Amino acid sequence: MTNQNLGNSAKEILLERYEVQKQLGKKAGRRTLLTRDLQTQDLVVVKLLTFDDDFQWQDLKLFEREAETLKSLDHPAIPRYLDYFELDTPGYKGFALVQSYIPAESLEVQLKNGRTFNESEVKQLAVALLEILQYLHSQQPPVIHRDIKPSNILLTNRSGNHVGDVYLVDFGSVQTIVRTNTTMTIVGSYGYMPPEQFSGKATPASDLYGLGATLIYLVTGQHPADLPQDDLVIQFKEFANITPHFSNWLQKMTQPILSQRFASVDKSLKFLQTPKIPVSKPIDGGNLILDKPFGSRLVLHKTPDFIDIIIPPQQGIPKLGVMFIWYVSSFPFLMALVMLGFSFPLLSGLFMPLTTFILIAICLISLFGTKRTIINKKKIYCFHELFGMRRYVKNPSKRKNIIRLERSHVYHNQSYHPCLIIWAGLTKYEIHTSPIQMFSVSTLELDWLAQELSEWLDLPIVDSK
Repeated sequence: MTNQNLGNSAKEILLERYEVQKQLGKKAGRRTLLTRDLQTQDLVVVKLLTFDDDFQWQDLKLFEREAETLKSLDHPAIPRYLDYFELDTPGYKGFALVQSYIPAESLEVQLKNGRTFNESEVKQLAVALLEILQYLHSQQPPVIHRDIKPSNILLTNRSGNHVGDVYLVDFGSVQTIVRTNTTMTIVGSYGYMPPEQFSGKATPASDLYGLGATLIYLVTGQHPADLPQDDLVIQFKEFANITPHFSNWLQKMTQPILSQRFASVDKSLKFLQTPKIPVSKPIDGGNLILDKPFGSRLVLHKTPDFIDIIIPPQQGIPKLGVMFIWYVSSFPFLMALVMLGFSFPLLSGLFMPLTTFILIAICLISLFGTKRTIINKKKIYCFHELFGMRRYVKNPSKRKNIIRLERSHVYHNQSYHPCLIIWAGLTKYEIHTSPIQMFSVSTLELDWLAQELSEWLDLPIVDSK
């Protein structure tokens, strides 16, 4: 048997037991063969490490480590260790690792064949792989795969809305890539490894980065290395049509700074499987997921880039009168004009037209205006708007300064009323339920808005009751 013809003939037999069916893969110093075990008649995979010109002793060390790792694992989504032996013939020298065969195509092959994944399927895939990683990381010592990428993920038995059975293969190869290829030109590894791995360090969170980068490929259709970056952070959101919560989860999975990434699979799973933070607790203790209340006049526009909350004025003539008086009293400048007009009749001819204009404007706002709160990638704005004209309730603040989403109360008319506060540094932007506020919402609407903002901002709702 020679190196040149190995894997080309179905009649070749390794160790008088493994009959070669076909070659599955090949790279420097290694080959992967599909063979038939003549003792059991089962199809098995034989991975070969050859003593050719590319061989380094470190390769053998890593190959043996891969064999020992598989030997210690027992999981239905991971290939089973079957055998390990040395081949020493006149035409061939090397080592062979035998493992169970999984009749499935890799995710990479399926993507190249045009398969696409919706958000639900990507989440199913994420959960399945996280559960595999949970098993690996729970070993003593933890087993870190270090090479999560589409070619090392197998999928089969797709049906309906189910993504299919998920398998993780090829343990230990990333270390070989880092050791022997400093230019990182190998397709499928560059772009999937976190920065710490380039210096030879890896933690369980390193596998989370690889998984996150793989899923980014699925939701964008682009290799993560081809996407733009900002301080090593993959800028994928504008290329992915996914919900803000899932987008935020992927962003945290692929943070280049290790301390800013999920520290464990458990924390990653908890975040992923709790897409909306409850603002209250149902009787059974589970999560309460709210929809927009029936009959609500609020308008909410939400995309990955911005959220826009539009609150119309309260309806009803009695309420309008109370709100009008309250709104007038909220303008110290306007009150000063009125007082000057009464105190100095000679000045009334100057001040009263201005006062009248402001009062008319307030009436129009009371009848036709809206209150809008807009948060985009850069800033948060809160203003009253009428016919395209704006009066800012608070000066705009930088988006990065938003640090807290608080459920609180305000005191009006000898009673407390729930409100929601968005804190941007020391500036607070409020949404009220008080009946004497011109732009207020119901308690149910407040709960719904709190949930939507919590999901979009990726902030918990802090209850200050």
